[in-house]
Amino acid sequence: MALTLERTQGAGGREDLADMISLIDAHDTVVTSSAKKGSKPGNTLMSHVCDAYSAAVTTGTVDGADVGASDYQDKSATRAIVQNYVQIFRRSVRVSTLAQEISNIAGVGSGGELASSIAKAIVELKRDIEKSVLSANDAQLDDGTDPYLTKGLATWISTTGGSVLQVPSGFRTPTASIETSVTTSSITDVTVQDVLSSIFSETGSTKNYIMPLGRTLRRAFTDRLTGVRTATDASNNLAATQVRTFSPQKGKTVTMTVDAFDGDFGTIAIANSNFMPAATDGHVLDMSGIELRYGSLPAVTKLPNAGGGEARMIEAIAALIVYNPLGHGKFDLGS
Repeated sequence: MALTLERTQGAGGREDLADMISLIDAHDTVVTSSAKKGSKPGNTLMSHVCDAYSAAVTTGTVDGADVGASDYQDKSATRAIVQNYVQIFRRSVRVSTLAQEISNIAGVGSGGELASSIAKAIVELKRDIEKSVLSANDAQLDDGTDPYLTKGLATWISTTGGSVLQVPSGFRTPTASIETSVTTSSITDVTVQDVLSSIFSETGSTKNYIMPLGRTLRRAFTDRLTGVRTATDASNNLAATQVRTFSPQKGKTVTMTVDAFDGDFGTIAIANSNFMPAATDGHVLDMSGIELRYGSLPAVTKLPNAGGGEARMIEAIAALIVYNPLGHGKFDLGS
C-alpha cells in the first residue's frame, strides 16, 4: 500500500531550501471551469430530451381550404432521449505519523504533509475530471469489475454517438462538423469556416464557442492562420509560397499567435489544453449546451487510522451532459 513515510519524503527535508514548494499547474481546466453546474443527479443514469424543429417550407395554403387529415403533424415525433452515466473520481492520500508530526519539509506549511497532500490531490482530481470530459471515453456501466464511466466529448461529438447509451441518429454530429480530411500542416481559415458553417446549418444560430485544443493543433492555428498567403501560378511553374508579415506591438514585442477566430458563423475563443485525446484534436464547444451534474462536489473524507498514519479520500461524482450534439464540432487531424 502506497503512503508517505518520513524516510521517503525526499528533497526538501534536510536541505537549506526556500520555504516554498512551487507546484505549477499549467494545464487549465477550461471546460470543467466553464460548464454550467446542473442539478444533482437523482440516479446513476442521466437522461434528457433532445428535440428539433420541422424543416421550413415555402408552400402556401389555398384560401378557404379546410384542414385535412394529412395536414396534422405529430410534434413529438422528433423527440429523443439522450443519456449518460455518472462517474466517480477519486484520489487518496496517507501520511505516516513521523512524516506529519516530526518532519519539517520546506514549503509544506503549518498544516504539515497531510494538508499539502490533500491540496495537491484536489488539483489532480479536477484535472482528472477535465481529461475525462474531453476524452473519447464511451459510457460504461458499473458491473462490479469495471466502473461507471461518463461519455466524453470526443464521443458525444461523433458520427456514431458511441456504442453504449448511443446518441439517437437524428442528433449525432454530422460529418461536415467534424474535420478529419486535412492535416495540421494543411489546415486553413477555410477549414475552420466550413466547420462553423456546418454547425450553423444544424442550429441556425451564430454563437460564441470555446475551443480547447492540443498543442500540435494549437501551433497549426498560429502557423497556418496568420500571415498572408499567395496562390500557386501553375502556368508559370511557380511554387506556392506563404508570406508572413510581422507587426511589432507594444514597443518591440512581436505578437504571433491566434487567440480567437472570428468567422462568418461564429467566434471561437481558443484555449490551450494538455488534456485532449490527442495533440492534434480540438473541440468546438457551445458551452451554453454543456452541463456538469455533480452528485457530489470534490470533498475530503477522513479514513480510519489503524496506526500507520492519517489517511484521506478526495472524491467527486459527476456526469457530463451535452444538450444537443448537433450544436458542436470537432477537429480530429493527422500530423
